[in-house]
Amino acid sequence: MYASSSLHGYDDDQHRRDLSDTEYVFGDGDDDDNLDITEDVSPAYILPGTLAPYYPGITTCIVCQQRPPYSKNGKSYPTCGTTCARLLEDAISDRNATPPRGTSNRRGRFSIARQAPQSGSTANASSSPSNLAQNRAAPRPVRPRPRPLGQCVVCQTKPCTDAKYVTCGLACAEKLCRQGAADKTMCDYCHRRPKLTGHNQCGKACADKAKVACLLCKSRPKFKRYHLCGNTCKSISVKVTPLILEAPRGHATYDLVERKFKSGWKVTDTPPAIRNVYKIVENKNFLQPYDRYKKSVGNEVFRYHGTGRKCTLGSNGNTQLCSNSQCALCGILRTSFKTSLANPSGGFGPGIYSSSAANKAYGFSGSSGAVLLTKVVLGKVRTVNGWNEVMSCPPGFNSVVFDYLNGQQNETIVYQDDAIRPVFLITF
Repeated sequence: MYASSSLHGYDDDQHRRDLSDTEYVFGDGDDDDNLDITEDVSPAYILPGTLAPYYPGITTCIVCQQRPPYSKNGKSYPTCGTTCARLLEDAISDRNATPPRGTSNRRGRFSIARQAPQSGSTANASSSPSNLAQNRAAPRPVRPRPRPLGQCVVCQTKPCTDAKYVTCGLACAEKLCRQGAADKTMCDYCHRRPKLTGHNQCGKACADKAKVACLLCKSRPKFKRYHLCGNTCKSISVKVTPLILEAPRGHATYDLVERKFKSGWKVTDTPPAIRNVYKIVENKNFLQPYDRYKKSVGNEVFRYHGTGRKCTLGSNGNTQLCSNSQCALCGILRTSFKTSLANPSGGFGPGIYSSSAANKAYGFSGSSGAVLLTKVVLGKVRTVNGWNEVMSCPPGFNSVVFDYLNGQQNETIVYQDDAIRPVFLITF
């Protein structure tokens, strides 16, 4: 039986609220699976307008001119935070809009920047973000009316709660995630235009957006380096767990896993072609103990674990775990890894074995098995030079590593259930 966690106290307001950076980054059991990869989205997958420009020489927020400009991960911004950024955005919108003749601004506007524009500025300088903000005292044109909200693509009776969404509320949002939209002939991303023949989207714009779409609703961009779009989909995803979400070929998540698998292939043989990639969603009963262990021990890495499969999970779109007690794959996904089930005759005793070498794990998957890309907390590592050198975790250490054949057949062993969690399922 699936472990589950029910949703209580969520209403349509939850559907309207997007997830903030702080909630996602520090939430229990987040799905940030970058680890040693700096970005999981290549430049080809970054949508127009999402890259932060570089503003050399700006040492003070160009709007309030009091606080230093915000910067993060090597990217610099011209404003100090979201409040000033919003004011600047409004100013730029005002600049780009064309006011109808005969209109006037009755409300009047204050100047955002405290420092007046410098004399002698050129036409180009007047178009800079700083001067746009400073000159916002000019009459503001009438804004165009917001576009009407579309009809919910699930119930097809109620209007959507917001232009950002394609459903009327949380109930239909969950149906969209589980069953898809009512009209299967419409674009898988926008759900507003018919699919092109032989494609899942209506055109190139939606096809590009689908490459970085949330793996659950598939109708909004995933949030930064995560695999879901926000709090609504995160809440839906953990209602019934374990859950596996397919990352289709061409999606940023699929390419992340494929790149890692190829880079982890340590032998000269050609790596096998990956058929399917799935994101594994576990409930908090599994994720919270792992998070606590990670915070106390540290040294988290990606490792591969090959295992047998007695069912068709992960093949031909099948995402339902089987009930066969002999199916190792479904057993791991259902209960996570268990040292109590470990083979005591393993090369380094009864532990949970994984490898930094994708080829090593693939060798254990067999002709019908699968490979799990896992997160492993190594903590303090005891490096060994031969088989059976240790048969349990040595005192003062948290893991054992044997770089057999210069790492081509790496063995990584942990002896705590909370030291490892499956993250992606790979089938071939």
